[in-house]
Amino acid sequence: MPRFANTGLFAYRGPVFARDDVISGDHWAEYESDVTRLEAVITDIYITGTDPTLQVRAEDGINWTVELAGHVRNREVGLEDSGACLGDAVIIWGRQSHHFGETRIKALKIGHGDRIFDLFPDQPVPA
Repeated sequence: MPRFANTGLFAYRGPVFARDDVISGDHWAEYESDVTRLEAVITDIYITGTDPTLQVRAEDGINWTVELAGHVRNREVGLEDSGACLGDAVIIWGRQSHHFGETRIKALKIGHGDRIFDLFPDQPVPA
């Protein structure tokens, strides 16, 4: 039976992200503590998928993945019935992922048209 070396291509590779994110138990541990305001245009909508997200393009041309709240919370605030379409301008207040190179943000509030959707009212958002 052939044996493979434990070095090179077949070596064990540990987790990419720091373990403290996983064991902390804090839902917000993988995000920055500062709230970021992002003005963008919707490029894809996955509100009814298993993990509700929006894909947006910021004014500087960078594409972002915007993680939304769970289905129940999105429905409660009216986000699923908001009528958001591709190409609509949105303002997102949220926390960026602190992992290097990720353009992912967890939305706390979303502004679409003249409406503001407060996804996490227990999280403070600066005015």
